[in-house]
Amino acid sequence: MNKLSSVLLLAFFVLTSCASSDKMELSTEEKSKLFIESAAADLNENDANSALAHLRQAQDLKNESPELYYLLSLAYYRKHETEMAISAAKKALKLSPDFSAAKNALGKLLLDKGDLVGAEKNLKEAALDLTYPEAFLSKTNLGLLNSKKKNQTEAEHWYTKAIFDAGNNACMALYYRGEIYFQKNLLEQAQSDFKRASKNGCANFGEAHLYLGKTLIKMKKNSEAKAKLIEIQQIFPSTDVASRANQYLKEIQ
Repeated sequence: MNKLSSVLLLAFFVLTSCASSDKMELSTEEKSKLFIESAAADLNENDANSALAHLRQAQDLKNESPELYYLLSLAYYRKHETEMAISAAKKALKLSPDFSAAKNALGKLLLDKGDLVGAEKNLKEAALDLTYPEAFLSKTNLGLLNSKKKNQTEAEHWYTKAIFDAGNNACMALYYRGEIYFQKNLLEQAQSDFKRASKNGCANFGEAHLYLGKTLIKMKKNSEAKAKLIEIQQIFPSTDVASRANQYLKEIQ
């Protein structure tokens, strides 16, 4: 839930005529749009405070767009204001009932709250929207929902669909499907998923690195496991992941 769809931040230039000092004034609508785009960029940088400030400036200009309330939902989520985030996502959907990104956001918020029925409805609608470019996020969330329901077969189904859509960018789906394979003792499949969940765009996903090390230990590939666990300590120094990697190292030495 936590990544936005493609966001372009428009540069703000004040154009000055060569013949005079007159400046082109932006309309209220254009100013409001710039504030919303700035808020989206802030959220991409994990700066919820600046995002909220820009969104409030857009509201002061009487902007009541679904995009504004969707971004408010994401910003409130980052600030751990769950009820405010839910309210904003619902407002976005009231304004635009087919807004799949807002359905995904609301579904994830309800999932975290424990409202599995409400979550499933919104997540399925978003996941099945063929025009939603990040439907893999909703499919991943449906996997998490079914894991909470202890329905691992259905969870695996949704993780697999997310991976089909997003490939190696489906970091969380790869990791959680790897966990299912690990529990089933399907270690070759688990190893493959954890490798993919810890490479390229997923390279900073420490838990996936650690589970790859655990899988190698379970496969009795101790030399590979040692190399991986040492690598984890080098990549993630002074972290809980590094401490746990050190503990696993002690167990196989």
